[in-house]
Amino acid sequence: MRKELVRFRDMRRSYQLAAALLLAGCAADSVAPLSAKSVLGLVISVSVPGKCIVGGCDPPSADRHTLGLITIRNTSASTAFLQPCGSGPAIGEQEYVNGRWENVGPAVTCALPNVAIPLAAGDSLRFNEFFAVGTRRITLGVASAASLADVALDTSASFEVR
Repeated sequence: MRKELVRFRDMRRSYQLAAALLLAGCAADSVAPLSAKSVLGLVISVSVPGKCIVGGCDPPSADRHTLGLITIRNTSASTAFLQPCGSGPAIGEQEYVNGRWENVGPAVTCALPNVAIPLAAGDSLRFNEFFAVGTRRITLGVASAASLADVALDTSASFEVR
């Protein structure tokens, strides 16, 4: 009888630990979409709605109607190299759907040249983009060298488009 009681207590502790870990995991999942992930000091921020900085800022379609201003800032003391798509940075957009980040739109085909884009320490890039309704974030590959050998995915904090 004593062995069974000890075994019961051990099982109960195991279940309590498992439940605590499960709850902690759920809490982390509910916070995860809000967090930004900075790589090599590169910070991506998005203002929605954003100011039009280039002119001609009319929505391209009825579903992508909210203008955003994306800023990519290098806060480190060294040059960061951005993954290119043609002559600009290879910006990706993701939407938070059913607890997961999903890439938005079809795969992008990049025109040449595809040469890494250096962003010096303290410098920044700004450009406009239109967004559809939903919880979104911006992604960009960043590396410490022009070869992009150590490229890692940098993400903005999530933002809500209504």
